[in-house]
Amino acid sequence: MAIPRLFVSSTCYDLQEIRFQLRNFITDFGYDAVMSEFDDIFYGYDKHVQDSCLDEIGKCQFFILVVGNNYGSFYHQEKQEQKAPDSVTLKEFRKALEIDISKHIFVNKYVDYDYKNYKRAIDKDILKYFQSNDVADEQTTEVIVNIKKEFDRNYHFPYDSYKYVFYFLDIIYELKENNAINTFETFLDIKDSLRKQWAGFMYESLTRKEKSVSSVIQPLENKIDKIDKNLLKLIDSKTDDTGNKLSFDLTTLSRETNIENLETLQNKINELLDDIRMYRYWDPDGEEYLGQRIFFERKFTKELTRKWLDSLKTIIQSFKWSKEIHAITVFESYPLSKYNKNNNGILYKTLFELYTLYNSLDDEDKEGLTNTVAQELNKNYEEPVAMKKNNLLNDDLPF
Repeated sequence: MAIPRLFVSSTCYDLQEIRFQLRNFITDFGYDAVMSEFDDIFYGYDKHVQDSCLDEIGKCQFFILVVGNNYGSFYHQEKQEQKAPDSVTLKEFRKALEIDISKHIFVNKYVDYDYKNYKRAIDKDILKYFQSNDVADEQTTEVIVNIKKEFDRNYHFPYDSYKYVFYFLDIIYELKENNAINTFETFLDIKDSLRKQWAGFMYESLTRKEKSVSSVIQPLENKIDKIDKNLLKLIDSKTDDTGNKLSFDLTTLSRETNIENLETLQNKINELLDDIRMYRYWDPDGEEYLGQRIFFERKFTKELTRKWLDSLKTIIQSFKWSKEIHAITVFESYPLSKYNKNNNGILYKTLFELYTLYNSLDDEDKEGLTNTVAQELNKNYEEPVAMKKNNLLNDDLPF
C-alpha cells in the first residue's frame, strides 16, 4: 500500500533534536519521513549530493520546513560573494515552490519575534521616506531596495546569521498561497499543529467529492435562473399593430443589471472592510468564528475617514512587497487604541483593492463610500471605561 512521503527541510545541527522527534512522529503516524541524515535519499553518482536532495522533493507528497536561528551551508552553485546567497535549506524551499508541493512551515517563535521587530523598523523607515518624497510608481521597487540596503547596513542584528535568516523569512512571508506559517517553541508545538492539519486534510478529502459536485451544479443553476429572468424582462409580451414584431423593454433590464452590479460592489466593500476590522479563527471542531483585530478610542468622522482613505496611497506604495502590514502602520495618526497582538497584520491585497476601488470613483461616489467606511470602522469603536461607568450611573432602569 502506498503511503505519503514527507520531505523534512531544515538546518541539521541546531535542529537535530527536533528533526529526530519529527521523524519518530511522522513514522508513528504511518507516513514516510525523508531526511538526508537517515539515508532516505538516493544520491545520484553523477550529481552533487545537494542536487540529489532537491530531486527527492519531487518524489514526495508533503514538504515540512523548520526555520531556526541558523541559515545553514550555502548551496554549492551559489556565488558566495553575493549579498545573500541561497543556503541549502532555502534552495530546497525554492524547489518546493517550483513543483508546488503542499507545505507546512514552522518558524522558531523567538526568531519570528526578532524578525517582526526588524520588519516594523524597516517599514517605518520606508513609510517615512514615501510620506516625505513623491516617488513615481516605476521607481518604487528601486527606492525600497536602496532603503533596505542602507537600513541593513546600520541595523543591529541579534545574531550575524539573522542577516540571512531574515532574507529567508522575507521570501516565506511573501507567499500568496499555501502560506500558513506556524511558530514553535518546542517540538510539541509542531506535533500539535501537524496532527490538526492532517486531521483536517483527511476530513476535507473525504467530503471533497460531494462538495465538488455541488460547486459545479449550483453556479450553473444560478446562471440559468438569471438568464431566464433577464429574458423575461427583455421581451415585452405586447406586439405592434401588425402582430408580427416583438418590442424590447431595455429600461427594466438596465435598471436590474445596475442594481445587481451595485450589490456585487457593496458586498466586495463589506468583505474588504471586514478583513481589515476582523480576523477569522477556527475552534477544534472546525467551526469558524470572527475576532476583533483592532479597537478605536474615538469614532471616525467623515473628514477623518476621507483622510485615511487618501493615506492608503502612500501605504500601498511603501509596502508593495509586503504580504501583511501591521495595524499600527495602517492606522498611524488615527484613533487606534489597541489591537490583537496575535492577529495584527492586515493584508496588503485588501488595502490595495480598497484604495483602487475608492480612487476609481467620482467625487460624489467617494462621498458615499466614505460614509460607508466610517460606519464600518466605527463598529470597532470601544467606549472608554469611564464613560461606561457614567452611563451605568445615569441608567433610569428600575433594577
